[in-house]
Amino acid sequence: MTFMSVINKLKNNKEIAFLFVLLIVIIASSFFFDSKMLEGYSNYNLANPGKYPKSEDLPILTSSYPFTGRNQVSTNSYNDIWWHYPIFKVGSYAQITNNLRYRRNPDDGVCIRADMCGALYKDNQLKSNISTPLPPAPDVTADSVRIGYYLTDSNLIPGQPLGPELPAF
Repeated sequence: MTFMSVINKLKNNKEIAFLFVLLIVIIASSFFFDSKMLEGYSNYNLANPGKYPKSEDLPILTSSYPFTGRNQVSTNSYNDIWWHYPIFKVGSYAQITNNLRYRRNPDDGVCIRADMCGALYKDNQLKSNISTPLPPAPDVTADSVRIGYYLTDSNLIPGQPLGPELPAF
């Protein structure tokens, strides 16, 4: 079977010719594909471990929580650490939940090994966890349009005004 006979068969059978051309295009495009364009967490792998000697001498969260300076575990047991976990009453009108946004310490009663609680970080209250509800929505004026809770100038919205707004409750 010569090369010319293969070409003649490809001319006669268009489906095989299309698949052959498609295979060539896929193989050729694989040489131009850049694997760095894939999404991923490339800054969290061993190729980029951090700044030497700081990444070896200090724990990861020292930018947010102060380091205790100890290089050993604590003497805590599970009987000592359970009360550090925040527990609030179920269902309150003040919207207080166990889901804290800003924690005092990353190891607040949920350490897998109890002797790691209190071993690395000191307490540091970053911000307040108390959330306050928004005040009543502002009144709609003639030259404004309500978008959700907020108002915007009516000249920013294209087209005719839609009519009077419903009162906010």
